[in-house]
Amino acid sequence: MALDRSKLHKGFQTYLANAEKASGKTYDDFSLVLSKSGLKAHGELRSHLMEKIRLGHGHANAVVAIWLLPGNGGPTGAIGKPPLKGPLKKAAPKKAAKKK
Repeated sequence: MALDRSKLHKGFQTYLANAEKASGKTYDDFSLVLSKSGLKAHGELRSHLMEKIRLGHGHANAVVAIWLLPGNGGPTGAIGKPPLKGPLKKAAPKKAAKKK
């Protein structure tokens, strides 16, 4: 399945185009390397691309983030639960306006 670049955030579109230009490889090449790696963790995948295709940290990071999005070639269920957030702070109660 071909990547629909129009559905990507503009920043990802730019990073991907620049990564392809810098490496001389296509997104399909990146996807194949990632698929064959058997890795699942974002950091491991990023390091793998940096080593195998010689991408810089930022380009490899963006390519992996794109690849892990559902429907872009990554492992099924790669994006499981949303990231955990810290405890929510409750807003301070509003003080009632004094009437004159």
